[in-house]
Amino acid sequence: MKPPSFRLKIALLSTIISGVVLVGFGLAAYFMICRQKIDSLDTELRSIGARHPGWITNRRDFKRLDEALAFIFGEDHRDQVILMVKNADDGDILYTSPGWPQDSDPATLDCTLAVDPKISRVASDPGGDGDLRIGRGRGGPGRGLGPGGGGGQVSFTKIPKFQTISTEAGQWRLGMLGTADTTLIIGLNSAQTRAELDHLRNAFLVALPLALSLVGVGGWLVAGRAVRPMRVIASTAEQVTARGLSQRIPLSSEDTEIARVILVLNRMMDRLENSFQQATRFSADASHELKTPLAIMQGELENALQEACPGSKEQQVFSGLLEETQRLKTITRGLLLLASADSGQLKLAEEILDLTCMLEGIIEDMRVLAAETRLDFEVKLAPQIHVRADPVLLRTALLNLFVNAVKYNEPGGKILVDLESRENHAVLTIGNSGPGIPEADQALIFTRFHRVDTARQRQVDGVGLGLSLAREIARAHGGELELQTSQSGWTSFVLRMKQ
Repeated sequence: MKPPSFRLKIALLSTIISGVVLVGFGLAAYFMICRQKIDSLDTELRSIGARHPGWITNRRDFKRLDEALAFIFGEDHRDQVILMVKNADDGDILYTSPGWPQDSDPATLDCTLAVDPKISRVASDPGGDGDLRIGRGRGGPGRGLGPGGGGGQVSFTKIPKFQTISTEAGQWRLGMLGTADTTLIIGLNSAQTRAELDHLRNAFLVALPLALSLVGVGGWLVAGRAVRPMRVIASTAEQVTARGLSQRIPLSSEDTEIARVILVLNRMMDRLENSFQQATRFSADASHELKTPLAIMQGELENALQEACPGSKEQQVFSGLLEETQRLKTITRGLLLLASADSGQLKLAEEILDLTCMLEGIIEDMRVLAAETRLDFEVKLAPQIHVRADPVLLRTALLNLFVNAVKYNEPGGKILVDLESRENHAVLTIGNSGPGIPEADQALIFTRFHRVDTARQRQVDGVGLGLSLAREIARAHGGELELQTSQSGWTSFVLRMKQ
């Protein structure tokens, strides 16, 4: 499974963090608003009870209080306010408004109120002004407090208590207010408050995904802008090959950190280019300088071999030295070709070639080479497959592939040669039976001078340049050589050339 990109990680991380912050803030705000709404209801309950003192006058006209509340809230909201009065001593119900919910048992309400110590101290103060004395003033029953009458507010002597009950009709917020001998229970229907809170919650739940989407898009855009220099670096790095070591990453003045990374990478590529040029120059110069001495040695050995007595020890020595000299010439020529390919100076004398005809000639030569090991050739050549290539270099690449197929085969084995035209490319498959290439060596088979351990153990002739040279020749022609498959008993390579 492909891991998520850095840009996607940044966008997801910013979305998650913002989501946690928004949810936390939303929950805190929601609970604060709920608390504020409940406190508002409690304040309103206090106000309703305190501004109607007639309920605790001597006449105990509780129905009048209920009617007054209905008048204040209007007929449309008559059922939004409920009222109950209890005796503080024995808990007897003195009055219950008609709108009291039938499924709410008044006996289940805990109406025990504690005495307010502050109010008690004021009431027992002999020097007080008598504000707590409740009676019928000149304003008439229920219109005033104290002997002076004239209206006012009820002073409750007990600490109020508030609670919420749920009924079939909805939720009610109850306020329990009391004096020394009477407890007033006023309830407000909290349906409207609950509806407002539900509306607020739903609005938040709808807005949250939209906000997170915007945050995610914003995080994606910001991450894209942040990784833009990295894309430039990656694009330039992809162009850095043996033929393009001069590529450099454009300097960026937007971010100091990115600019430093670019500067370090450019300096590293400078050192890499210099080292590679030195190695390539050395390889080319050494190969070139060795050509003349090796040619002279080969000529001298050939002359000495002709002058030596047949079957003599000198003839055997000269013959062995001549073989090693020819081997050195092959290595030198291969190194020179590779050095030219690395520097992009491999000269191609291209012409239109009949690849089918060239392969038929090479296969005839390989049959002779493989006669001793009795190899069976299975040949499938499409007729008249033409490519534009250098005949000498292409023949060198093909010979390397066929020689490998013969050398790394087994007695009585098989060699497959398949040539076909596919998507404007000539596709050549060369396969051979044998032990196969170990998995650990498959990624290194095109590395110069790399040889598989089994080849060393079997003393197979070669230095490990054939496949590397064949691939460089294919690439110089705009083609590609790759290992198609390698397993116990079978190995195959595929060469693709433009037609």
